[in-house]
Amino acid sequence: MSRLYDRARNAYWSVRGLPRPPLVLHGHTDGPWSVAFLPDGKQVISGSLGGSIRAWRVEDGEQVGTLMKEGSAVMAVAASSDGRWIATGGRDRTITIWNATTHEKVVEMKGHTDWVRSLAFSPDSARVVSGSYDKTVIVWSTTTGERLAGPLKGHTDCVFCVQFSPDGDRIASCDYGSDLRIWHSHIGELVIPPIQVKALSLAWTPIGQQLVAGGSTYIKLLDASTGSLLAEWKGHTNYIFSIAVSPNGNFFASASDDNTVRLWDTATRQQIGPALQCDSHVYSVAISPDGHHLVSVGEDRKGRIWSLQRIVPKSLLKNTSITSDDAVRVHFSTCLSQLTN
Repeated sequence: MSRLYDRARNAYWSVRGLPRPPLVLHGHTDGPWSVAFLPDGKQVISGSLGGSIRAWRVEDGEQVGTLMKEGSAVMAVAASSDGRWIATGGRDRTITIWNATTHEKVVEMKGHTDWVRSLAFSPDSARVVSGSYDKTVIVWSTTTGERLAGPLKGHTDCVFCVQFSPDGDRIASCDYGSDLRIWHSHIGELVIPPIQVKALSLAWTPIGQQLVAGGSTYIKLLDASTGSLLAEWKGHTNYIFSIAVSPNGNFFASASDDNTVRLWDTATRQQIGPALQCDSHVYSVAISPDGHHLVSVGEDRKGRIWSLQRIVPKSLLKNTSITSDDAVRVHFSTCLSQLTN
């Protein structure tokens, strides 16, 4: 009944052209743990504990294409920036690369000794990095499956999140046991000493000078060259499992165990509007390449696609596609000046 109701509601609000609640995505029979937008912003990909990987149309929330299926739980999904590949990983310790159009398997990568927890593509789509419960990070060739770097060791707990920097030269990884690390992506050496921040989630800012990291109830903005704390946000009441920064760097989203997604202004350090309420724990969140949509997934086995044009002030949505590094620097310079004043 819930599924039919949500579909009918989605269709009604779409036809009427009225402000509407999020599109609700139904189909997973177990909780989805990870979600990503394809680079054209027209589809999202989600992976679940039941082993299914599904593609959804952003326009109407309908499932599209052939169902992709792993033999066990999927904890991580990622989409390449060239639109060709989807990467998945999870309980079976394997990273699988899928054709993003046909949903056919292309290559499998084996090397971790425990669950794969996080995945990310390099900006040029040539490499994919994985973080695992085995406390290591590995860099792979997207097309051949060859191990290019790693396993990178030093974390003392599960590597909850890994992300390439915008220029592809660095990788940030975090564990909740001890620290956040920044590695040279090609040679696997640390760029700076480990940053003493317990984090479950992280994201680079668009020009790669800062990192946003989420922990128990806090979110921290860190200088990627020194590891120093630049700003801090509080508002969630439980663990923050996912962070997504808008393409223009004006705002970011956080997803939490407290059943909410929250939006934050990077310049003022204020929450944008009320929290977006979900029915249960929220495990993953992503912002579309044009900055106009947000998708979340969680324990309630549903996905939700939110229209940010009705939530985020228009001033923060301007110049969503990055055209100048200086435009982004202005916002984070403002944040820093407010922190020191």
